[in-house]
Amino acid sequence: MELAFQTILYDGSTFLEATLPTLPKGTAVYKIFDIHGLLIVLNKTSNLSERLERFYGPHSERVKDLDLRQITSRIEYVRTFSPFETTFALYLERRRHFPRTYRRMKTFRYFTLMKINRKQRFPRVYASRQIKPGVDYFGPFVTRGQFARMKTAIERTFKLRPCQFNIRGNDPHPDCLYFQMNTCSKPCNNDIDRPGYLADVGAAIAFIQGQDSAIEQPWITEMTSLAAETRFEEAEALRKKLERLRRARGETKDVFPAVATFNYVIALPSETSSRLRIAIVRGGAVVEFRDFETETLRTTLAEELLRCFDPAKPATASEWLYDEFCLVCTFMVKSLLAVPLIPFTGVEETVAAVEKRIRKRKSRE
Repeated sequence: MELAFQTILYDGSTFLEATLPTLPKGTAVYKIFDIHGLLIVLNKTSNLSERLERFYGPHSERVKDLDLRQITSRIEYVRTFSPFETTFALYLERRRHFPRTYRRMKTFRYFTLMKINRKQRFPRVYASRQIKPGVDYFGPFVTRGQFARMKTAIERTFKLRPCQFNIRGNDPHPDCLYFQMNTCSKPCNNDIDRPGYLADVGAAIAFIQGQDSAIEQPWITEMTSLAAETRFEEAEALRKKLERLRRARGETKDVFPAVATFNYVIALPSETSSRLRIAIVRGGAVVEFRDFETETLRTTLAEELLRCFDPAKPATASEWLYDEFCLVCTFMVKSLLAVPLIPFTGVEETVAAVEKRIRKRKSRE
């Protein structure tokens, strides 16, 4: 995704009088290159004109600002109109210029994800800070304590194995603490087969996402059926599972979406009120970021949403997916940086929600 940077050729004799007054006084991401064409500054600012005046204006020995007057060849900048756009633009440029070290620059917060790989014979729960294709990820977990509480809740409720053995079945580990305490379903001892274990994994995934009713209803139906057949021991086992589920929800009220279903439309201000800057997020990745005219929004945005969320088109599986997911989540968990994230629930419903947001903004103005 390329950004349209404006380029200024630096001339020290005319910059302050002729060039600086023409520069915007608002937020921007800017780059400064030296006389050899090498990038020496890449940063953001809330006032571009004021920041460059500090670099190229009169200097005092008491003010320890960068003095770039003798080494600058050109300046590039892109105007931004929201904290989200500023952060996104800075991230893209840091990633482009410093592909190996950009994460150390702390452009935004990186979160822990919960990883469950259903391709394993008997999956377990991991903490992860990367996203690979074909694996289920959930988050964002703001703290490791929050992650630990959810991990403990689903392991105890659904008896998923916490051990780190390579379990293939028919290989019991009686020295394992979880084996001795009966806190897992013991797939190593063949106490449960793979389909039954994967059913528990599926229930755990539903619990993480807050879909408790989808877990409870089949259990209640089966429990009633077993009781009617006088299979009371099996019905009692299901009743205990229901109790564990409800107890776990009482202790762990947080729910976390799957990264694969992390679909949003972000409506942001643009240069003029007749335009709206929109970011489209599919599966955690920012797949589109551009301006839309408000007069033709219903048609143009609907077409773009159809293209971006085309079921025949696979979701983005790039190496940057984890970064972009965390970037968006930064604006969900920090109230001071909050942006209007509109869940994608269908083209017509989402376009209507964006139009409603525009009407609210105009009424406030």
